[in-house]
Amino acid sequence: MSLTDSKRLLSQAWQQLVTLLPEYLELSDVTDGQPGADVAVDRLWRVRTTDGSESLIFVVAKNSLEPRDAGRLHAQGTEPGRLTAQQPVTLLLVAPWLSARSRELLERQGCSYLDLTGNVNFRVERPAVYLRLQGGDRNPDPRLRPPVRLSGAKARRLVRLLVDFAPPYRLTDLARAGDLNRGYVSSLLNTLDEQALLERDRRGVVEDVDWPALLVAAASPYDLLRNNPGKLFISPVGAANLYRQLGDAAPRAVVTGSFAASAIAPVVAPTQLVLYVEDTSAVSRLGRLLPADRGADVVLLRPEDPMQVERTRPVTGRIHVGLSQLVLDCLGGNGRLPEEGRAVLEWMRTNESDWRRRDFPGFDDGSSKLSGVEVSAVSAGGGGAG
Repeated sequence: MSLTDSKRLLSQAWQQLVTLLPEYLELSDVTDGQPGADVAVDRLWRVRTTDGSESLIFVVAKNSLEPRDAGRLHAQGTEPGRLTAQQPVTLLLVAPWLSARSRELLERQGCSYLDLTGNVNFRVERPAVYLRLQGGDRNPDPRLRPPVRLSGAKARRLVRLLVDFAPPYRLTDLARAGDLNRGYVSSLLNTLDEQALLERDRRGVVEDVDWPALLVAAASPYDLLRNNPGKLFISPVGAANLYRQLGDAAPRAVVTGSFAASAIAPVVAPTQLVLYVEDTSAVSRLGRLLPADRGADVVLLRPEDPMQVERTRPVTGRIHVGLSQLVLDCLGGNGRLPEEGRAVLEWMRTNESDWRRRDFPGFDDGSSKLSGVEVSAVSAGGGGAG
């Protein structure tokens, strides 16, 4: 960033912060040369009250900040704890625009930030100040490439591999296991690396995956009912009774949505049964289902990608989708499904060792199905039409 651009950015950030701070707080620039040769900061500001309570603000200006750079900010010697022991310090990152992923990573590190579109998260310990505002979700500069969205069945297929299996793994392993083009996998891994959603070593081997953030990112452009062609029905005996009829003797159906989520992290009693099916007519005959335009309590879907019903889980005689697919389906659903998806995601976060596999498949080693452990049957009493 040129000196002129840096001065303009810092000036605009200063004016924005002055406008946001309450009148009893004074913001002043106390930069006196460089704060230290080993400290990569651009300005030293101070916020204080009339009674003398004050904090220093170490300001770092960036013309742009990729998520990967946001994740490394502290590693570059700018962590507030190293800068001074004399008084409280806040590290403030200012930029024309910060993506949601960059903001998330900055918050994880305890960094304050401010961008010129109005995204602000500013914390000072003494005097106590907390400002949080929502600004632009999109980069206002049309010359800069927006963050890549993880859209498409193939992208979600790769995401599930990265979530279901703990690293390490190579690009070639992922391409083979997902039946994906190596060039496509390479491009997507580069994107995920830039977004700080995974870590790779110098040889390109994936060493770590931020799988919760990866699932949320992949669910953003996904719509359960729009991406998977399906039909809506009403069950005369209720969705819960149809769920009980599923089993070895019934037509193949894989449970997702509320009934699957409730078996993991109950939020509310499930009322709508969502199934991936091979034969819609056979399941419809089993439940004597009635077609419906509204008020449906049964949804029969054909998966847009056959691998959505790979690595399934047996649950008391029924087949449920794998946990990663369940989160995608719930977060991409309507009504209470996103809330249920977040509950499942939190359960996965807490119990990672119980579900995440470490035997990443090589060639056809027979591990394409995630056997899982039988879990308790869902409490589905009284589940009529919803």
